Amino acid sequence: MPSTPRSYTHLPSQADLFYFCTTLSTSEEDLNIRHYPPSKSSLKVGVLVLGLGQVQLLDLAAVDTIAMIGRNRLARWNAPEHVLDEAVDEIDIRYVSETGEGSFSITSGARMPVTNSFENAPQFDVLIIPGSFSTDELPVSATTFVTTQTSNNNLIAVMSVASGVLSLVQTGFLHQKRATGPTSLLPTLQQRFPETSWQETRWTRHDSLWTSSSAITAIDMLTAWMREYFWDRSEAVECALSAAGVARLDDEYE
Repeated sequence: MPSTPRSYTHLPSQADLFYFCTTLSTSEEDLNIRHYPPSKSSLKVGVLVLGLGQVQLLDLAAVDTIAMIGRNRLARWNAPEHVLDEAVDEIDIRYVSETGEGSFSITSGARMPVTNSFENAPQFDVLIIPGSFSTDELPVSATTFVTTQTSNNNLIAVMSVASGVLSLVQTGFLHQKRATGPTSLLPTLQQRFPETSWQETRWTRHDSLWTSSSAITAIDMLTAWMREYFWDRSEAVECALSAAGVARLDDEYE
């Protein structure tokens, strides 16, 4: 089975460039052009705790991966000035639950404070749903919150980590979309939610939806997303990923 590509951003070949320069057609369909607008200088990231089950600590590594491109984080690593110039000014990460109170349980005996409820959370640019060990049905308030957030045209990406897809699929957002999840859950997901095209792969993407099969493959998924979305901040991205031990694109096949 072919592996998932590390990035969905592709530069045109010489043949493509020749065609673009010589064709008389100016339609986007004929040119097959995909536009990538400049990335935002600040991001609001919402980590959604949709159930009462314990969240896996390793799943939150995906959240930290995004935070690494922030200016404050890069400055701590004494990044060069040209890298800091490309860094994201602010990455505002919120942890959201139904009540917005207290903290939620994480594996390894940890707890994470909740910052917002479904009612007072802002509109996010990126939503991340970490996995948990709960198979409970989602409350109506959770479905309503996700539906409201995902209906906003300014939303950049929705990402589920490992079993987080079990919560996300209950909101209806995965209807007629490609998705993946932990191998052990796929038979159940295929049976309960046949309207979703379930893929047995490390991670997959359908438009703004990104899903991973595990906490580890979620790092690959986040890496691909960062390289695509922050195309205009490539030096900052590669510096952050290098600090995390991720190889540069031109080093991966050596």
